[in-house]
Amino acid sequence: MLKGKKTVVVLIAFTIAVLWFGAVPEAEGVTAIAPDGSYPVGVKIERMNYQGQERVLMVWYPAQAQPGAETYKYQTKIVGSSVLDAPAEKKDAPYPLLLFSHGLGACGCQSVFYTENLASFGYVVVTTDHGDSKMCHIASEPNVSYLQLVWAFVKSFGNLEKLVKALFGDYLAEINFDLSYRSTEAKAVIDQALDWNQNPDSFLSGMMDPERIGATGHSLGGYTSLMVGGVPFRCGEEKPDPEICDTDNFKKIDLRRMNPCCLDIIREMEDKDPFQLRDERVKAILPLGPAVIFPNLKEAAADIKVPIMIISTDTQRMEVPWESIWTLYTNAPPPKYAIRLKESDHMTVADLTLGVSLSKYFFPGFRSNFGAKAQAYKDYSVAFFDLYLKGNDTRAAVLKEPSNQFVELWFEAE
Repeated sequence: MLKGKKTVVVLIAFTIAVLWFGAVPEAEGVTAIAPDGSYPVGVKIERMNYQGQERVLMVWYPAQAQPGAETYKYQTKIVGSSVLDAPAEKKDAPYPLLLFSHGLGACGCQSVFYTENLASFGYVVVTTDHGDSKMCHIASEPNVSYLQLVWAFVKSFGNLEKLVKALFGDYLAEINFDLSYRSTEAKAVIDQALDWNQNPDSFLSGMMDPERIGATGHSLGGYTSLMVGGVPFRCGEEKPDPEICDTDNFKKIDLRRMNPCCLDIIREMEDKDPFQLRDERVKAILPLGPAVIFPNLKEAAADIKVPIMIISTDTQRMEVPWESIWTLYTNAPPPKYAIRLKESDHMTVADLTLGVSLSKYFFPGFRSNFGAKAQAYKDYSVAFFDLYLKGNDTRAAVLKEPSNQFVELWFEAE
């Protein structure tokens, strides 16, 4: 009995310590890992009208050098390498356009080292805060406090599904688990970027090649990139188990088993056009730790028509199930790549986490050698998009033989 009481006391003390220290943001900001490319990076905050509402967008782009200019500090408390409103570098334009889609509840600037790095290699990267953005925003303070975030983590004991339920359960129930809005928002962002491209008065006039567009995203943003990349919903005749579709009994729902075919809108979509969430302008996709919420996944994966690379990690409690990623990979047609990083977790690519004190104690990806793990995301993404959007194989060696020490599993098929 004494041992049990001691355990409770230790847990309480630990919880108090985490809430007191872990919930305090890094006041001075944390410097993001610098990009590797030859282009200086500019960053700009823009806005668009979306379904009668103002949406904030962020754009990273190759920029003219601004010696001595102050680099931008994001709302996530991360200090990047980009310069706000720097003049665009148009001598090598047009550049490929990349859509970045953030994870559930996060924001467009959640992965600064990743998006800035792509821009430094000659890409225009555009993102927005999706409708579910809560933990951070591009241009405003978050809806979810650091205290709420850490408390949810403690309550979930580091289990990703429980954490999602604690933070976003009410929102998911409110939208009845219909995530197709993500694809619609993503297409609108691409539309807006191409409008800028054609507008002679825009800072991005002539900067993008509309024939070379890719999509990448993290977690639910990975799911978004899969939808716009052409993974359809194949419901078939058989309806899902009613227990799975019981959204009124939310606490008992296993999010990993959620079936979009529970929704009439998805079943109707299959009857009319199972590919209507696809954006045919997207020519390559790179989902990062993607939520893979597609029914009849083997058949759906076989319908992918563009090159795909998937990067995930090895921490089971803090990562999407590898089984679904492996099913997606093995059934997708080539060219395709699947990479798993060891000693990493679902949040490793999201350096917004560095803005929270003691994050290295919560997440394996930040405990040690974070720079080397981040390098894997940087190297593979650039090599992949260079090959399939630019036709440039200069960096393709990394796609043939892994060189990063944290690449645990690596699969490639051409």
